[in-house]
Amino acid sequence: MFRILVVDDDSALRLTVSSAFQERHYHVDEACDGEAAIDKVMAAKYDLVLLDVNMPKLSGLEALKSIKAYDNSIIVIVLTAYS
Repeated sequence: MFRILVVDDDSALRLTVSSAFQERHYHVDEACDGEAAIDKVMAAKYDLVLLDVNMPKLSGLEALKSIKAYDNSIIVIVLTAYS
């Protein structure tokens, strides 16, 4: 099954995105910041990570570097609401 990790500190947005994928029968996990995302990536195999840029603790760009260093085969899409 295709596994997706949705990472965003905005819980409403995270839930909306996760729900859209779950309705299409994808396995979806969520993380609220970059540190939690890295922990989840190291604990399970993901095919896709949707990653916000601006988050507390660890930014999306810092998390991106760690995720790709751990497993370069994971597709990561970086999202932001900021210009």
